Amino acid sequence: MDITMVKDLRGKIKHQQCLKGYTTFKVGGSATLFAEPTNPEELQGVLDYGKEQGLKIFVLGKGSNILVRDSGVEGLVVHIPRGAFGRIERSDEQVLVEAGVSLPRLIHRTAEWELKGLENLVGIPGSVGGAVAMNAGGKYGTVERWIEEVSTIGYDGALHSYTRGQVDFQYRNAGLGQQIVLGARLRLEKGSREEILHRMREVYEEKSGSQPLSAKSAGCVFKNPPGQSAGGLIDQSGLKGFKVGGAMVSRKHANFIVNWSSATAAQILELIQRVREEVKKRFGVWLEPEIKIW
Repeated sequence: MDITMVKDLRGKIKHQQCLKGYTTFKVGGSATLFAEPTNPEELQGVLDYGKEQGLKIFVLGKGSNILVRDSGVEGLVVHIPRGAFGRIERSDEQVLVEAGVSLPRLIHRTAEWELKGLENLVGIPGSVGGAVAMNAGGKYGTVERWIEEVSTIGYDGALHSYTRGQVDFQYRNAGLGQQIVLGARLRLEKGSREEILHRMREVYEEKSGSQPLSAKSAGCVFKNPPGQSAGGLIDQSGLKGFKVGGAMVSRKHANFIVNWSSATAAQILELIQRVREEVKKRFGVWLEPEIKIW
């Protein structure tokens, strides 16, 4: 691989960059190549290089839904750095937001503008790009509900724009495949700032009482099987507090695995497998991961 060519790209690219500090699990090895484009032109240049070299592309936002293996990532990791792709604009009840904006920041900004809808997503970390790509949400709704349009760039460098009806939103997946979300246009509803803030507090207090929001985790590890709760199945299997090395099934919420004591990715992976096997043995259900494993 010609590293000189990589350094000549406008996007900032590093070789063998450790990814541990870029994920909320705080584990994992290094990326062969690591790029931090700060605008669409740099991003396009990075993707063009990846295509030319036949590199596998991995997209990293806030790292709140990803487990990186200890052996690292063979390919090109494209990380949206803090402050990049961070525009938020309002036009009446519509909000145009770029992918690098954190979801909590967007929620608070729309509350200041007295626009309601996103307050039910309080407590979900990550970036807008990641939230759209995985159709983030919970029992009170998902991002899909408020989206009017999504703009993306394909791994091949081509730009796309989709209306809500053109996006194949599913449970924890927007079906965008090999595309990176650049931004979205949302249509919210007018509301009272006091009522919105009150609802935000309600949702946060409920979540903080039942989820380990401050722990090193990647949120819910498993998708809920149809008509069932993954956390409930794990809890009924008696696995709350079960540990493998420094990885533990949260005592607050059984669908969270936390890095409680210098865990390795291998320990988290082993714990995931043992949880799946135990739930399968007891209930005949094979849990599917919600998190991405690199």
